[in-house]
Amino acid sequence: MEIAQGIHLISGLVGARPLQLYLLLGSRRRVLLDTGCAPDPDRMVFPYLRDIGLSAADLDLVINTHCDMDHCGGNHAVKLANPKVQITCGAKDRALIEDPQTMWDLRYNAYEKDHGIHYSESERQGIFAAMGSPQPVDATWSGGEILDLDDGWRVEIFHTPGHSEGHLALFDPRSRTLLSGDAVHGSMYPDVEGNPVLCPTYLQVDSYRATIRFLESMQIKCLATCHWPLKRGCAVQGFLAESLAFVQRTEQLLLDDLRNSPAGCTLRELILHLGPELGGWPRSVDTELVYALAGHLQSLVSVHKVLAVPNPKGMVFKLVG
Repeated sequence: MEIAQGIHLISGLVGARPLQLYLLLGSRRRVLLDTGCAPDPDRMVFPYLRDIGLSAADLDLVINTHCDMDHCGGNHAVKLANPKVQITCGAKDRALIEDPQTMWDLRYNAYEKDHGIHYSESERQGIFAAMGSPQPVDATWSGGEILDLDDGWRVEIFHTPGHSEGHLALFDPRSRTLLSGDAVHGSMYPDVEGNPVLCPTYLQVDSYRATIRFLESMQIKCLATCHWPLKRGCAVQGFLAESLAFVQRTEQLLLDDLRNSPAGCTLRELILHLGPELGGWPRSVDTELVYALAGHLQSLVSVHKVLAVPNPKGMVFKLVG
């Protein structure tokens, strides 16, 4: 459907969660924002293009908001269907987006060595299938660039890190619509019925806070994310406030837990303790808190509020003082 002049939302699913990709149609450029998982161009993007009288050959540019399997896994399929399309992403996400093994090593499996936290073999296979085949990136963005799509229609590219180091968002000043990818997460990821199905998965806590503050200053009229319902009007600021409140509450609960555990806690123990306090998603996915909690711990260690102590059972974290 068209959510603003020239901006189309392509709806699908990633597991039980909504997956929303965006198509910007100008006379000078036709831009696809994210490509989904490896099968999604065939099951989502190309059928939508056919329904509006276009094909993969009509795409000029792909912009990946960030380096997750459900946002860039379809790159190879799109490039195969249209070798002339330019595949692009944030500069700091390029290495992970180009190579599934690098994405696995640095993102999905980043916590095995120090914390013993990892996905099962069947989950690993599913992740690799979703990441698709390696696909070189043609160009990168750092934020601050302008895309000229049509007469009187120029959109802005913003660097919105936190969920990934190179995360990008696109802003359309004409409709004041922000296509934000996964830049902000609220207090949970919902399923298609709005029930909590996954915890927030931001990584770089200080950058994530700064991104939320930046978006709060933008006077956004429509916030179009990849996994949450469209937010319009006052709901935009409400979602941003919810996102920041979750970060603040998570950090406070983490510090309280360490304060009550003089011997320290491993990351796995913190996940077990805090999962039920932080959200109503299924307890089976509490392990996904590894991303946010590891980010908080890294930030707290960097300002000497928390000490990280190597231990055979996994890194132990203790409150300083």
